[in-house]
Amino acid sequence: MIPRAELRAAFATLPQRGLYAAVFNTGVAIILSAAHFGGDFVDNLVYSQCIGLIAWLLIDVPRLLLWRDERPPLLPMIALVSVSMLCASLGGTWLASRWLGHPWPWSVGRGTAALLISTVAALFAVTYFYQRGRALHMEIAAAREKSRADTIERQVAETQLRLLQAQIEPHFLFNTLANVHALIPLDAARAQQMLGHLDGFLRAALAAARKEHNTLADEFALLRSYLEILAIRMGPRLSFSLSLPDELAGLKMPPMLLQPLVENAITHGLEPKIEGGRIDVSCEIQNGALLIKVADTGLGLGASSMKGSDVGLAHVRARLAAVYGDAGFLKIENNSSGGATVTVKIPVGK
Repeated sequence: MIPRAELRAAFATLPQRGLYAAVFNTGVAIILSAAHFGGDFVDNLVYSQCIGLIAWLLIDVPRLLLWRDERPPLLPMIALVSVSMLCASLGGTWLASRWLGHPWPWSVGRGTAALLISTVAALFAVTYFYQRGRALHMEIAAAREKSRADTIERQVAETQLRLLQAQIEPHFLFNTLANVHALIPLDAARAQQMLGHLDGFLRAALAAARKEHNTLADEFALLRSYLEILAIRMGPRLSFSLSLPDELAGLKMPPMLLQPLVENAITHGLEPKIEGGRIDVSCEIQNGALLIKVADTGLGLGASSMKGSDVGLAHVRARLAAVYGDAGFLKIENNSSGGATVTVKIPVGK
């Protein structure tokens, strides 16, 4: 049995199709009147509408019941059209005659002419709408394939980022634990402080890994734990600030999108620099989009001798493209006073 929801969806376009049929029937009446066939325009219009609308109902309703919005098989469709046009020619002519008060006109000559005209008109209409439906189904199929390809691309980008994080986090974890181990006999308070920040970071990272979206507040909380750990490790060589306006805290974004950018800035910008430097993360709404900036005072683009500085950025770019398409982007540029700034643009509300 056909689900009611499918039937309602299929029949939702029936009134629109009926309007198209009425317009087509009017065009047939105009052509017949111009060719001086039958009576005047009003007579031709009534006959055309009666025959055409009955034909439309006899063709379209069974088609929707049998195939819904799917493309019907050609031979069964031809059979349906043939039977429907014969019934529509007989019934429509009789109905129009009764309506106009004309005598029954089904003589051999007139009846054959009416049937021939109806058949030609029906063939033209069916061919047009069949080809139109075919093109529509091809467009729908192409859209489905594109949607599936976009989904796969997004999943690949997500998987690549997870793999990148899986490679990064053990290294970061082992380094942090080694630092804690070294600090315990020297400064137990700082070691305890580092463990507290590490606990916060790991909890936030594990929670983010299970989410499809994260809030900007959660992302900044994760960054704070991460930077606090590094600030203890690097000492006075690292200072930072995180600027998040209250009105932007609840905005949604892909989880752990910013941490690779901050890590890239520190690993390839600040750590190789003898005196270290500063990193500032800020965000604002500009022209309906969220702009997030990660600025550092490190070595700048191309100055680091360490390999792999573009890997994290490339993965973030791929992730933005998969989730937001052309609406999201990542840009990196050198600062005039030294260091570099990474700008991420994310459309608001997507």
